[in-house]
Amino acid sequence: MPDRTADLLIRVAEFVRRLKPEEVAALASGEARLEVVFKASRATKPAAVAVDSARVEADLKALPDRASARQYLKDLKFTKQTLTELARQLNVPVAAKDTIAVVQDKIVEQKVGFRLDADAIHARR
Repeated sequence: MPDRTADLLIRVAEFVRRLKPEEVAALASGEARLEVVFKASRATKPAAVAVDSARVEADLKALPDRASARQYLKDLKFTKQTLTELARQLNVPVAAKDTIAVVQDKIVEQKVGFRLDADAIHARR
């Protein structure tokens, strides 16, 4: 690999030449410093997920059993990101490692399963 020090020093000199006088003074006094920063691809912020969680929750509450609730969530065909966001909006704890099926099961259990269990307990009294 050829020595590219001279080329690099020329680029640094061109950069310093474009600085404002107060920036050059800050560099000279030690208040500021030059730093090597590697270019990285810009991390894209996940797009906001538009999910009507209130409607989904109401629909789940109206369903008679866990199986139909699971099928309802499957039919929505949410991506993992969308389903995870829905779970968070519904206050259902999920882990990053959870698969779509696991997230669906957690939502079903919390929103439908608990109600069915409570109904069964109250019916026995």
